[in-house]
Amino acid sequence: MAPILYEINTRAWLRELSEREGRRITLSEIPDSEIERWRKLGFTHIWLMGVWQVGPRARAEALKHWRSHWRKEIPSSEEDVEGSPYAIQEYSVDARLGEPLSLLMLKERLSRAGLRLILDFIPNHFGLDCSEPERYPARFVRAQSLVPGTFARETKFGIRYFANGRDPYFPPWSDTVQLDYRVTETHETMSTLAQTISMYGHGLRCDMAMLLLPEIFAKTWRDFPCQAAHQTTRLFWKEAIPKIRLLQPHVDLIAEVYWNREQELQEAGFDYTYNKRVYDFIVRRQHTDLSEFLASCSPGYLNRSVHFIENHDEPRAASLAGLDRQKAAAALVLFLPGMALLHDGQLEGRTVFARIQMNRRAPEEPNPEIAKFYEEILTVLQSTHIRRGKPVVLQNGNGGPNAIVAVKWEAANGETDIGIVNLAEEEAIFRIAGEPKERLSFIYSTKREAVGLSSDAAAVLIRLPGESGHIIRMDAR
Repeated sequence: MAPILYEINTRAWLRELSEREGRRITLSEIPDSEIERWRKLGFTHIWLMGVWQVGPRARAEALKHWRSHWRKEIPSSEEDVEGSPYAIQEYSVDARLGEPLSLLMLKERLSRAGLRLILDFIPNHFGLDCSEPERYPARFVRAQSLVPGTFARETKFGIRYFANGRDPYFPPWSDTVQLDYRVTETHETMSTLAQTISMYGHGLRCDMAMLLLPEIFAKTWRDFPCQAAHQTTRLFWKEAIPKIRLLQPHVDLIAEVYWNREQELQEAGFDYTYNKRVYDFIVRRQHTDLSEFLASCSPGYLNRSVHFIENHDEPRAASLAGLDRQKAAAALVLFLPGMALLHDGQLEGRTVFARIQMNRRAPEEPNPEIAKFYEEILTVLQSTHIRRGKPVVLQNGNGGPNAIVAVKWEAANGETDIGIVNLAEEEAIFRIAGEPKERLSFIYSTKREAVGLSSDAAAVLIRLPGESGHIIRMDAR
């Protein structure tokens, strides 16, 4: 079964639950109704984003941004700012969310409901509050003097100048300290850490996993020569993943990865890798490019890809597109092979971007049409072969550029369902050669009007309204 991952902003979610219940809700007190709702919607994995401890230095960095910008975005106070969940002080459960046992208890409750818990692993860096640089400075990227993107810290060896973590295409993250993956000791320490925290859930979502590729790491930090005695050029993931699986053989490992390095990380052992090119093609309305890209992907690659139309890093889907386009794009993500990622607030049609450094989101009323759409399509999917059968991306028999993506999911009994989406604004025709029209019937549509089937001497013609998604049943012969 192709999984559906639901990403939850843990801090904001627990705050809103507490306000709704009129008492403080921790991870050990999640209402049964929440878990039952996830199960009924067909989610297979729950990603609790932001459960680990963040310290005062990282929070102070976030407060600077709140004072200058964020407080103008939503009504809020300094108490609503907690710091980035990706500037971790240590991998212990944030005391405001519960105890370590609370997380293990929630894992067990999710298991009984058939759900798998995914937690964050941020391998590239720690937060400023981490004590490791003072004790083990060799594990971190350092400079000879204070230069932009670095900070001074007293260590047991005296003052050292540490680099902030960074993505080479953006300014440094000022609330973090960069680990050095040219150092053998760093590999050993972080693989052991990944082993340990994997036991709190059923899997790990590994942040910016491609930054650790030796070629990328060396290029990013070429101006900061490694000063450690024991250096390495080995790929961290090829060493760490087998060690994680020794303790938890069935762990689900998900890599956030960009820059066309997805296949490389799948080969290194990840179960799933982000497929952001699909997102980019949808947002840019590059429909032909999307169709051609999907046709070029191997079945194995797509089956291990993560598809989404929003997450905590991207603008809200509802802020970028009208209702019809949102529905069509979401249907596409759910029809594609691989893992579908749905984001906290997406199902309600939230439009305001949520700052992950804060435990408060802008007050918004749910969009009833979007909420109804997600409830309906997620429910209908469970009675189809989509995400359960064997997937094949179909080519349009009409030929030429088109904005239609169709995926056939075939069951063992020969019955087949086709998830088909027209992303263009105008009506389009999809042609399936060699099939009698009598075998096909619509069982779900985001637009029920103006859809239809016809046939010519050699094919079935499927007429699709603009910006629409559909499920078509193909009965067994």
